[in-house]
Amino acid sequence: MSEQGDVVFSGEHLRATMFNGEASRLLITFSFREAGRKDFNPAQMSYSAQKRGFAQLCIATRRNDWFINNDTYALENTLKTLCPHYETVHMMGFSMGGYGAFRFARAARANYALAVSPQFSIPPDVMPFDKRFHHDATGFDKALGDLVTYAKPGLQGVIVADPFRPLDLVNAQMIQEVFPRVKLARLGFGGHPATALLRRAGQSGVVQKMALECPPQPEPIIATHREARLDDAEYMRDLLDRMDKRAPSAH
Repeated sequence: MSEQGDVVFSGEHLRATMFNGEASRLLITFSFREAGRKDFNPAQMSYSAQKRGFAQLCIATRRNDWFINNDTYALENTLKTLCPHYETVHMMGFSMGGYGAFRFARAARANYALAVSPQFSIPPDVMPFDKRFHHDATGFDKALGDLVTYAKPGLQGVIVADPFRPLDLVNAQMIQEVFPRVKLARLGFGGHPATALLRRAGQSGVVQKMALECPPQPEPIIATHREARLDDAEYMRDLLDRMDKRAPSAH
């Protein structure tokens, strides 16, 4: 098996690279948003997925276009050809990648999805209250990117979000309206993405571990976060700051 992977789709805007393709189960991962992205990043093989007997398909985008571009339909066709050969298909992504996991779940015939701080959409007329990614929406086809239109019935999974990031929580709840079997793991002061505290504690592997479960469950992620936060100075600082803001003013 080549650690470089096999490119199974190569377009001007999107690329898909397969690792360990002969395995019986498939994990599909997606690029996360990066400021100043100008080209494809190298595909990264997940050794933990390999050890669990999974193939991995890495879907990358050249720009922060949220996978909606002139290659979107062609990539979907590739997924429709590849994915039926696998017993189960699992999707995983962070932020922009989390959106991608839900957007392509139907084409991939996905069974499960785990998304960290995913976005419901980005155009100003769809998300007027969430301006964080409006500058990425130039050229974004809101019909092609509509999660309602491309919803995968019965998809199970978990959305990980920080409830103290109101916009992240609203996006998570909007996605749950479309995918009602997806559960929410609330990681207080987890950040954006909401696994920042877990990453600082060296415990972010619990997220990928859950992404490979049938179905993923929120409880192990929440429990790991709760344990990790006890020794996290940034968490305690954020908690105290919130308590100070909520405390009644002295008269």
